[in-house]
Amino acid sequence: MIKKVEVIPWCISCRNCENICPQIFKVDPTSKVITNNFDWLDSEILQAEISCPVNVIKVENTSKNIKLWFKKAKVKEKNMLTSDVLEITFECDDFSFKPWQYISLQASDSLWKFSRSYSISSASKNSFTLNVKLLPKWRGSRFLNRLKLWSNISFLWALWSFYLKDTTNKKVFIATGTGLAPMIAMLEACPKEIEKIVIFWVRYENDIYYKEKLESFPNTKVIIRVSKPSDSYKWKIWRVTDDLVEIWENDEVYICWNPKMVDAVKEWLIKKWRSLDKIFNESFTISRVYPGFWKDIIFNWNIPYINLFSWIIIIFAITIIPFSWFYNKLNDSLYWNYLFINNFMWFMFDLSWWSVVFVMAIRPLSDLFPKLWILKKLVSLRKAFWILSSSIIVVNLIWPMFLDFSKFINYFSSVKWWVYYPIISRISEITAIILLVTSNNFSQKNLGIWWKRIQRSSYLYFICWWIIAAEYFPMKIYPSMIIVIILWILAQTKIKLWK
Repeated sequence: MIKKVEVIPWCISCRNCENICPQIFKVDPTSKVITNNFDWLDSEILQAEISCPVNVIKVENTSKNIKLWFKKAKVKEKNMLTSDVLEITFECDDFSFKPWQYISLQASDSLWKFSRSYSISSASKNSFTLNVKLLPKWRGSRFLNRLKLWSNISFLWALWSFYLKDTTNKKVFIATGTGLAPMIAMLEACPKEIEKIVIFWVRYENDIYYKEKLESFPNTKVIIRVSKPSDSYKWKIWRVTDDLVEIWENDEVYICWNPKMVDAVKEWLIKKWRSLDKIFNESFTISRVYPGFWKDIIFNWNIPYINLFSWIIIIFAITIIPFSWFYNKLNDSLYWNYLFINNFMWFMFDLSWWSVVFVMAIRPLSDLFPKLWILKKLVSLRKAFWILSSSIIVVNLIWPMFLDFSKFINYFSSVKWWVYYPIISRISEITAIILLVTSNNFSQKNLGIWWKRIQRSSYLYFICWWIIAAEYFPMKIYPSMIIVIILWILAQTKIKLWK
């Protein structure tokens, strides 16, 4: 049972949670929990938590029976059922599901990590098959279409609280497009003696697929409708709702369509005295699409490959910076001219300072100007710049100790911890080490609530850095420090007034 759901700071507005569970989460401009009624949404909430790329969704789950975990699968086979419907089969170990359940695919592209849900059309112990509508601007279909044979994917185990009921009632399956996938799984599991009706709607006749398979199921009436047929189409031309008269009061109805049509069909059935407890539906919606590369950047401020850029900063921080320091130290050039800007050490300290200024300023800026989506995207770089800033301080502290062990001993002497600037320097170094060690997903996951508390030492790190640097470069430090403080006060004021 889900007892509590919250979203902590650092949401990057990727909309994963809203796509997975819109009943609980709303992104406006960052993710919010819009209700405390978690009934029957356990799997969806846990899915949103585990699918969050920055781990800001925290769920208090009191039930040990409900737990999600990632599994691996490999692409086994790919077939085109129509010009834009892909049948893709994955190989995995010990797969099991109930007809109409789905898997949550974990993917990534130039924008960020994301998840997409796909109903299972058929499965065995060691494989499962999906039907995917291929449109060039759909993130999930682009990802799946580009997968090569034997490529690996990660997915969450079969989900969904509704599935084929174990009754002798007549079953009516209503679907459009790739919404036919879960219907195939249910038809395969449905006993032969039970009467079945399939109503399958498509726009054009070349969108029809699995026709022979549908007709192969015993005791099954197949009704296929085309809304925009060609002149040569010989079957009846009409819409799905014209065939709802074949549904009787005790029939079980399973619907997989877009939300508006699901609601329209349910409303029609209820008006005809059909029982609501015998109507089961899955409303699929269109997730975020690509409006076009440049349009997406200019108008939506969606910077491509920002996650890759973040990793470049981190790799630079933990490899190039230590190597550069060691190289310049060996050549006795730590204080020589560097890049026609400054000497190496002051350049490194400048880089560390402006990195921490960016980290401290970008969060209040994004809170003050929520409609500037580029700020929300840049917030996701905070972790990388924390690592960059702290790594410079840590390298300057640790490397000399490796070259001269006496400096390690002297570090704990009373002289090194003298009042005012020495002790402030030591505090900045220790907080830098703490931030560097804990700025990762592993620490965030395992430290729980303590991770957030530890990260607050970033304020102490920033203040210590400010005091030390201001002694040497007051005209550089004070203006940026004042700007950060003003932004922080304004952002906190706005948040409190908003509440």
